Amino acid sequence: MPDYSADILYLERLGKGDKDAFAALYGKYAGQCANFALMLLKDKDAARDITHDVFVKIWNQREHIAGVTSFSSYLFRMVKNEVLLYCSRTQINRRYMDYLSSATEEFRAFTDEETDFEDLRISVAMAVDKMPGQRARVFAMSRMEGLSHQKIAELLGISVRTVEKHITNALHDIREEIEDNLK
Repeated sequence: MPDYSADILYLERLGKGDKDAFAALYGKYAGQCANFALMLLKDKDAARDITHDVFVKIWNQREHIAGVTSFSSYLFRMVKNEVLLYCSRTQINRRYMDYLSSATEEFRAFTDEETDFEDLRISVAMAVDKMPGQRARVFAMSRMEGLSHQKIAELLGISVRTVEKHITNALHDIREEIEDNLK
C-alpha cells in the first residue's frame, strides 16, 4: 500500500524545487509506471519513453503539483493519458504512411528528380512526428481522411481559421524537413 503521507511531503518539497524529493518519487514510482505502460503497449522502449516523459512533465509542473492528494493516482492517470496520446500518434502516423504510399505523384512534385521517393516519405514522416499533437491530428484529418476544414473545426471544437493555420504550419514543417534532408 502506498505511503501517502510520505508522498505528500515529497510533493511539498518538490513544489519548492527539491531534486532529492523528485528523485525519491522517481525511484518509488518509475518502475511501476513503466510496467503499467508496458502492460498497455506491449512495447518496452515506448513504455520507458512514456515513463520518462511523464516524470519530465512532473518536474516541469512541480510548482502546481503540491496540492495533489493522491500522487499515485495522479501519476498513473498521466501515464494512461500519455499511452493514449502515443497510440493516437502511432495510428495517425500509420494512416499517414498509408496515405503517402498512395500519393506518390503529389509529393514527388516537392523534390528534384534525383531525390528518391523513399527519402521524401521518410522526411515527411519525420516532419509529422515532430509536429505538436493537434497540428499532426488536423493535418491527418485533412490529408488522410479528406475532411473539410469546417468538419475538422467542428470535430475538434476549434475555429476554421485555426484549422487553416495548422494545415499551413504543417505544410511549412514538411517543406522545412524536406529541405533540411536535401542538404
